[in-house]
Amino acid sequence: MFILWATSFLVITYVLRSCLQLWQNIVLARASGLDFVVVPIYPYNRLALVATRSFFRALDRIWGSPSPASWRRLVGSGWLWSCRYATFAELKTDNFLVVAAGGIVMYTADADVIAQIVNRDTDFPKAVVLSKPLDLYGPNILTAEGAAWRRHRRVTSQAFTEKNNELVWKETLLQTQTMVSSWTTGVDGEPKTLPNMAEDTMRLSLSVLSRALLGHSMDWSWGNDFGNNAKSEDKGNCHSMSFTNSLQFLLSHILYLMMVPRWLVRFIPNKTLSRCHEASDELRSYMREMVLAKRTAIDEKETSSDSPTLDILSNLIRSEANPSNEVSNGTIGSTSLTESEVIGNLFVFLIAGHETSANSIHFSLLLLAIHPSTQRKVQQDIDRILEGRTPSDLDYKRDFPRLLNSLLGAVLQEQLRLITPVLSIPKQVGSKPQTLIVNKNEIHVPPKTIIRLSVQAVHRNPRFWPNSTSNDRTKSYFPPSNPENDLEEFKPERWLRTGSQSPGSQSPATTPPLENLTTPNKLYSPPRGAYLPFSVGPRPCLGQKFANVEIMCALAVILSQYSVELAVDDVASDEEVAQMSKAEKMRTWAKARDAADKVWQQKMQCMLTLQIRGGAVPLRVVRRHSERFSDVED
Repeated sequence: MFILWATSFLVITYVLRSCLQLWQNIVLARASGLDFVVVPIYPYNRLALVATRSFFRALDRIWGSPSPASWRRLVGSGWLWSCRYATFAELKTDNFLVVAAGGIVMYTADADVIAQIVNRDTDFPKAVVLSKPLDLYGPNILTAEGAAWRRHRRVTSQAFTEKNNELVWKETLLQTQTMVSSWTTGVDGEPKTLPNMAEDTMRLSLSVLSRALLGHSMDWSWGNDFGNNAKSEDKGNCHSMSFTNSLQFLLSHILYLMMVPRWLVRFIPNKTLSRCHEASDELRSYMREMVLAKRTAIDEKETSSDSPTLDILSNLIRSEANPSNEVSNGTIGSTSLTESEVIGNLFVFLIAGHETSANSIHFSLLLLAIHPSTQRKVQQDIDRILEGRTPSDLDYKRDFPRLLNSLLGAVLQEQLRLITPVLSIPKQVGSKPQTLIVNKNEIHVPPKTIIRLSVQAVHRNPRFWPNSTSNDRTKSYFPPSNPENDLEEFKPERWLRTGSQSPGSQSPATTPPLENLTTPNKLYSPPRGAYLPFSVGPRPCLGQKFANVEIMCALAVILSQYSVELAVDDVASDEEVAQMSKAEKMRTWAKARDAADKVWQQKMQCMLTLQIRGGAVPLRVVRRHSERFSDVED
């Protein structure tokens, strides 16, 4: 009986306390001047969200799918992709609060507000509590704040040099040609269907990253992978997984490490969870071996006449704190990193540089396959830049700036507008409220509020982007966020300035038609805060140019000689396609296009980055002028 009374008392106390906290937060929300929605579960109470998942699914079966602004959507974070701007449109505001007993979260799709927040980094610091799990291997630039972040930034930025960018270009040039050769060598020399191109672009990106970050060249077949043998002879260490396998398995299951503490693993008989921790340990071992080997190589070079290496890891190690000289009384030099911080930053660069570039290459080629007429115009623009040269002759200093400001550059910008690596950028408010100007009115953001700069939504906000009438309002897989405009559609031409747009124009305009547009000297410049693929303000992504160099080079090599087509294997065989009339080909291709659209619209999930999971779009890479659907107009 005592246990029953004690349990009842604890439950009643918890409920009353939660009700009091909820009321206090509602009062704060009302005083802020912002619209707000009350939800029963705090969006960052992951344990409660997991426990109630089945309950919400039951509600969906009874009441149907919730509307974009329903509290049933707002208790989670999946709506940031599935609804995008639809939630803001339904609430008729670009800024709102979600209020629960556990706290308050502010969501904004307002470029003006975003610009204020990122420019006031002291008032609105990064929500480090949300990225703290990425301290998995040591403190790093992604999770540090204040003076620690400035030190990380000062040291790591020195590693991203023009010489390193040129190294990225050369390695991408080499590895991309090897990749394309593997794509185009099918049975009897015929093009083969690639069931999941993302696997190969991941391999490409990791190969380039290995050379530029680690100074290690990897064979396309993984024959020269780190730890490919079970035993590392120089260390005598046994590895159960190769470096590549441990990294890729960890990236695919990293949420396990973030949500389940290591001490709890022994009590949970789950093979995937155990394998995830094994991959984590293996990756830690590999990174330590890399640092040790690189430190030895640097010492040998500095005692010889060899020129210094250009890879990023070498630069990080050269800045490593000397325990006897630079670290005293627990203070680290302003231009030094500890060994733990070197490994922590190495891990962040591996995960950030691996997935983002690979996904952008894959998504750009996928969207061009869905829009073949745009692809043909991109190829013509690349021909103009190459001036009869072969892809092997592409030069970093000469060609990269021209490609970046060409229609190919517009393709990349549009792809990143539609499918940005992250769903949001987290900020927070300290113990004191902060003021912002919203629509010329002063509002007060409550203390301890988590702020999410809603990247996918602001990228589709018609207030800040050139837009026209939607081509097709009937596609059910497009969310109802922009029924009156084309901001859910892939239109690289919105980045090409018309005669009425001056360089750096900040005013949204009508999306210009692609026909009769010449390549500009500079692409359209969105208002500050409206475009966030690499963040903005004092904490932009260090690897932005690194990624742009790799992506531009890879796309130029592929599209200069080849076309990417949707594979129609599930609809018709090669023999059947060869016998089809133009109208029949169009119908066949349209089925593959609709299937491809549904995959990239409905199968996206965000682990660390936004990517297709639980589906794939089969593609073919064929020689230019030998396309099976050359007459198709998207």
